[in-house]
Amino acid sequence: MQVKFEIAGVQLKESEAKTLLSIGNTMPTLTVDLLDHVDVKLLDSGKLFNLSIEKKHPELAAIAAKLAITGPIKAPKRKVKRNSLSELEVKKISLDEALDSLCTSTSLRNVGAAMILQSLANTNKATIRQIAVDQVNSLWDQDVSTKSELFLGFHRAQGRFAPFVSKAKKGLITYHSSPLYSALRDGTAWLKQAGFLEVTEGTEFGSVDKKLNGVERHLQRKVYTLSLSESGEVLADTWADISDFTVNFWNNRLV
Repeated sequence: MQVKFEIAGVQLKESEAKTLLSIGNTMPTLTVDLLDHVDVKLLDSGKLFNLSIEKKHPELAAIAAKLAITGPIKAPKRKVKRNSLSELEVKKISLDEALDSLCTSTSLRNVGAAMILQSLANTNKATIRQIAVDQVNSLWDQDVSTKSELFLGFHRAQGRFAPFVSKAKKGLITYHSSPLYSALRDGTAWLKQAGFLEVTEGTEFGSVDKKLNGVERHLQRKVYTLSLSESGEVLADTWADISDFTVNFWNNRLV
């Protein structure tokens, strides 16, 4: 196995790397997990014993003995990298194609897109959360049934709805597990990919729901700010029955 050292893309000799690392009072220890470089299928004690005989490498027999004691090695689960909403590839579609896709099918994605278009038609930009709060309170005044799934994940206080944010628990519906949040996420992705929406990713610290102390104030969360593109503004103006579409959808989604 050949180990290469580099810093900021500049390759270093092993002696140079050791000198750089020894600047401090103690020499740091670098751990290389060979699971990232070796086929996990080879990490079987029986196979390694056989290979040690075949290849005449006693070191393989020693490794096999260690693996026999620790038990079988399982391949680590790799996290699937998901593109953030701001990084989704744009493949623009026409206005007619968009209206046909949105108006002819009732889905969380489509109603989410409709709600985003409605809210952003009245403001330059807003976060997904701000749109959620705006829409819930607006639709409450438009006679959406109080039993609608729209209000799951929200609580009403002082005449206004606000997101209910809490640690995830079985059977507990919070804002981030609500149908509305799913609708707005899916709607954002569709509008962004179709070229009707600009999405800016940012980072905020702390909490907008409660006061935090100590290290809690440094907790980070990803925030997406949305704004309509020029074609998005046209789409919002052209969708004549967008309000009826949204109200009817949520009146047909009852708890």
